[in-house]
Amino acid sequence: MTSVTPPPCADCSTVTERITVEGEDLFRCPACGLRTFGTGDENDDQDLPSFSEVDENGAVIIYHGDGEPDFEATAEFPQDDDGDEDDLDDAEEPGAPGPVAGGWEPEVRDVRVKDLAYVLTGGWVWIYGDGEGWRFFTSATYDPEAGDTTVTITYSDGEVVKEEPWPQARMVHAGPDTIPTASRPGPAGLVIR
Repeated sequence: MTSVTPPPCADCSTVTERITVEGEDLFRCPACGLRTFGTGDENDDQDLPSFSEVDENGAVIIYHGDGEPDFEATAEFPQDDDGDEDDLDDAEEPGAPGPVAGGWEPEVRDVRVKDLAYVLTGGWVWIYGDGEGWRFFTSATYDPEAGDTTVTITYSDGEVVKEEPWPQARMVHAGPDTIPTASRPGPAGLVIR
């Protein structure tokens, strides 16, 4: 049974907002993206349904029910490699634009700085407290098992910055030719640079 009033987020204490997933009422933290049934029992939240999103390149990203990225499941998920011989009859003509996910627009997502290391193609990031605003990063590395204590981020202008892994950030999976106009989680409102 879910709570009647939105509970605070167990991770960052922000007041959550009610959402409905697969017919069930849940609560989602607008600051960090974590989800909960709102019962106060962490064991209940283990039963939250997993969900997925498609990035701008058509790759599927799978999340645990609580909103944390499921990197293992995402890596194991069969992505379309366009190399299947059975699909040759359906192949598009060379130079034709690729399919567009029906009405899908990249979204602003709340992440931790350490999560940037799992983004393979780069993207837009706005680290909380950074006066620069949205910046396009081309790569980020962080391996705590190898002794890393900071995340090394390379921005598109060549600047390399070391950041603490835990601060919150907002991220959009989109190319460097566009820039997000949104500052809250939801549709990114991309515009051409």
